[in-house]
Amino acid sequence: MLSFIYNVILLLLIPIIIPLGYIIAYRKGEYKDYFERIGFIKIDKTIKKSIWIHCASVGEVRSIKTLYTTIRREFPDLSIIISTTTATGKRIAIEELQPDLSILLPIENRWAISYLLDILQCKLFIIVDTEIWPNLINTVHKKIPLILINGRISDRSFKRYKMLKFIFKPLLNKFTKIFTKSPEDTDKFKELLNSEYKLVMLGNIKFLNFSRPQDLGIIPPNKRILVAASTHEGEEELVIDAFLDIIDLDIFDQLIIAPRHLNRIDSVKDLCTKKGLKICTLTKYNSDVDAVIVDRFGSLEYLYSLSLKIFVGGSIVNIGGHNIFEALQFKKVIAIGPHMQNFQEIFTLALKYNVVKVIENKKELIDYLKSQYNNADFENFFKALDFSSREKLKPIIEEIRDAID
Repeated sequence: MLSFIYNVILLLLIPIIIPLGYIIAYRKGEYKDYFERIGFIKIDKTIKKSIWIHCASVGEVRSIKTLYTTIRREFPDLSIIISTTTATGKRIAIEELQPDLSILLPIENRWAISYLLDILQCKLFIIVDTEIWPNLINTVHKKIPLILINGRISDRSFKRYKMLKFIFKPLLNKFTKIFTKSPEDTDKFKELLNSEYKLVMLGNIKFLNFSRPQDLGIIPPNKRILVAASTHEGEEELVIDAFLDIIDLDIFDQLIIAPRHLNRIDSVKDLCTKKGLKICTLTKYNSDVDAVIVDRFGSLEYLYSLSLKIFVGGSIVNIGGHNIFEALQFKKVIAIGPHMQNFQEIFTLALKYNVVKVIENKKELIDYLKSQYNNADFENFFKALDFSSREKLKPIIEEIRDAID
């Protein structure tokens, strides 16, 4: 009954959603492949056997690089289909992974999904990072095994999932296996399912995906910059105050602040101005200002590669931390706060090999900014991370092997 009501609502909304969606896509310059979202997908090659991996956007696409490479090596005759919900995600999938087919997901179009599963001779469907689309899950479940990898549920989402457990429990039960990101996530799935028999705690599979950032050519390579990335309210002020306290020491030429959410750019600008800093945005870069506010996506790794020192936010305020591998891949000791529970595994390894400095206040941040860290063991850190990543992938590879044999 719930499925029937859901699909009736979808049908009623289609006359509004399709033209509105096209207008939005057109304004963003993403209209070219828009109708793939509805189900009009051109397949110009014959595919004999495939697996389908669905990633929401860029982060999820990049998170499966190691898995993708391993599948290619283990199953050379297997075609890999990647779908995304964003046009940018599709572009990154094509550029960085080069799958046999990359498409925009026909969102909740069960007829298109069923047709694609058949024509692509799909043997296994993999969803990355807890993308819950009822029609997608129900349609796939009727035809082939369905697994979830890097399964995670934020505290905010968990409250909603529990309140609507009568909806989410049947959907989650459609998965053959759920590979979770952390013990905490495993406990959340267990509570929703009232069972743990299909749960496997693997940890985060995102790490050890080295990248070569595009040289955006914005900042002169000789600039001595301090990067504060993925910051939240309260963290920008801490970094600004520390930067101002040592500005006369002539360690850095510029502070670069990349707020986690771009809708906070104006408030970060106001804070910098209030503190007496001359500012500009990254898209209108000025070499003579004190601070630069990042106002575009996709530039963090470029900035990390140029930086002298890095602070990664979401860790002083208790957000649970953000991905620190993106910065650590450039072999620079980074500063983070103590609240890294969302990335506990890499955090623990980073502490063990002295490649991060945990700070809790301005004094500790200043000490980090003034210090050299010659005892960082990046070589063994990356070796440990590599071993961990390869071990994690074995159960997923076995699921693929069982599905295609």
